Amino acid sequence: MTGVFINYRTGDGQGMAALLHERLRGEFGEQKVFLDSTGLPPGQLFAPELKRRLQESTVLIVVLGKEWLDIRDDDGNRRIDNRDDYVRYEIRKSIKWKKAVLPVLLDGASMPPAAQLPPDIVKLPVFQYRHLRSREADIDLAEIVRILREHIPLREPSSPGGGTTNTAHAPQGAAAAGDGATATYNHHGSRR
Repeated sequence: MTGVFINYRTGDGQGMAALLHERLRGEFGEQKVFLDSTGLPPGQLFAPELKRRLQESTVLIVVLGKEWLDIRDDDGNRRIDNRDDYVRYEIRKSIKWKKAVLPVLLDGASMPPAAQLPPDIVKLPVFQYRHLRSREADIDLAEIVRILREHIPLREPSSPGGGTTNTAHAPQGAAAAGDGATATYNHHGSRR
């Protein structure tokens, strides 16, 4: 079961999402942290696996840079306004399924105003957020890890038999069946 699902926008924060992923994997273990660019093997169907990993997660981290709200598609439309946009889909589903949502604001970025968000993710600014600053990354990452420990079991050292054991229990969030929203994805041609 994935504990943390990292949501990010290509062109606005994928480098910091990778840094976050690396740190959280070290704290919680590889199976407890999901980042699509490294978590899906080649040849796997993207949409069903993404939905499965999102459903299994306890916490959605939304990585928000200064350009997050205004990144545009090839036609000049804001990506977040496309109902099939994966960033929007992941946020929408996590809110609907009552998951913990942790917005992470990068290097002085502000929380997007509710009035500028699509109606199905208008609650995003209501969630408590944390900062992740390049110059204070160690301090900020330690704070994010501290918060996540309330939701996700820590990785235990390997037992003498080579396996791992987890004795901590993560809080259970409410989950519901999806609303049938679909989206298509081509990893090389489409963008998050």
